[in-house]
Amino acid sequence: MSELRALIEGLAERRRSFLWLLVVLLVNAAVFAGVTHRLANKQDRLAAELETLRTGLGEKQNELSALSEAEALASRNAGTVQRFWTDVVEDRVPGLTDAWDEIDRLASESNVVRGRTGYEREILDVGLEQIKATMPVEGDYFDLVRFINRLERSERFFLVEQIRISQRETTDARIRLDCSIQFFLKAGARVERAGV
Repeated sequence: MSELRALIEGLAERRRSFLWLLVVLLVNAAVFAGVTHRLANKQDRLAAELETLRTGLGEKQNELSALSEAEALASRNAGTVQRFWTDVVEDRVPGLTDAWDEIDRLASESNVVRGRTGYEREILDVGLEQIKATMPVEGDYFDLVRFINRLERSERFFLVEQIRISQRETTDARIRLDCSIQFFLKAGARVERAGV
């Protein structure tokens, strides 16, 4: 029993050393838990950031694809725009007179009578002059359809904006329409006044 007592007394004397050892073990456990927790959180954060970056990359790739398609379409359309600018749109002088002559020719070929035409001019930022014209035309139904069809298919690029039946009674089968059209000319020094 004396040995057990000696052991207990020896332990009592070393109690301070055991307390320090216990404190060191607790601090070590706390540091280990903190570092482990921090590393686990950092890994979760990095995984979340990686997923966010992948999503962002996918969106940017879709955006790049859309922009590439738009650029390719713009490149393909550049030739058409150039052809429109050089071949279809004529200079203002004598282009305005030629446009009225073409409208008269199309009306004559379609057996349609064109009344007095009024028009407005506007210079656009792209260097074109936009002509908006309103004119009454009279004829039977099929002739009017033929006239409008020929206007829209003309190489001059007439745009038929509005067609309205005029309120006028006639005794024959003739119909009167009020047409609003527009076309474009290249901007120049002046506009020739056409007899309209």
